[in-house]
Amino acid sequence: MTPPPAVRITWNGLASLWAFSQAVVRVGRPMFEAQRTADPTAGPPQLAIGGELEEGLHLFELSSRLSRNKFDGWVDWAPVPDPDAVGASLGGNRTFENALGWIMRHELAHLRLNHHAVAEPLPHEAKEQEFQADAQATHWMKGSLQVDPGRALETRPSETELDLERRALGMFTGLAWVAQFELVPHGNSSTHPPVMDRIGRMIGDLRLADDSFACEMLSYVTKVLVDPEGVWPPDQEVPTAKDAAMEAMFRLSRAVAAFKG
Repeated sequence: MTPPPAVRITWNGLASLWAFSQAVVRVGRPMFEAQRTADPTAGPPQLAIGGELEEGLHLFELSSRLSRNKFDGWVDWAPVPDPDAVGASLGGNRTFENALGWIMRHELAHLRLNHHAVAEPLPHEAKEQEFQADAQATHWMKGSLQVDPGRALETRPSETELDLERRALGMFTGLAWVAQFELVPHGNSSTHPPVMDRIGRMIGDLRLADDSFACEMLSYVTKVLVDPEGVWPPDQEVPTAKDAAMEAMFRLSRAVAAFKG
């Protein structure tokens, strides 16, 4: 039997994921709140670039640079990990922990599913193994958490459903972070399916509510990453957060395709 391949955890990798997680909260939250206070008869809300939002945009760029280049230390302008953090930093910490937790569970799932028993899987087999590991990791992270079937849309979820949403945001963040590596010139992968397809399956496996906070945040983050100046469909065409997330995945797929050699 072929021993399982090594998976290395590096400082740069962890720092990149941490910066990305902090960016998700700092960028997504102002967009989420602006949507709640926007005039539905007017155009899309316009946000001034400053404060928390501007810091989040810089953190996305820092995450990208950390993923490509070796850093010997942290940068002086960015927030630092703080276990006693509050506000956006606390949200970023939780998102990072859930993102890293899902990524590590994904790698453990390969072992649990005995994927290393196949020494040289064919491309379609390797991609199916990735889907299987995703599903197992998502199952472990989700546990028994589920949405409240009696909750009316746009009302506050129960603490149990909020826990599920926080975990879902972390899981989406983990895969959105991976999408960075597809948003550069590259060829077709023979081992991994597109991130769009992986997130689409994850949304189905999580069985989130139509007004899912995590899905809405995913749509905002994707907009910022792939097409911040683009014209996105009005709310009438994507009436739910899930619809917005799937539209964002379509845009992500189109952006990734443009980079393929």
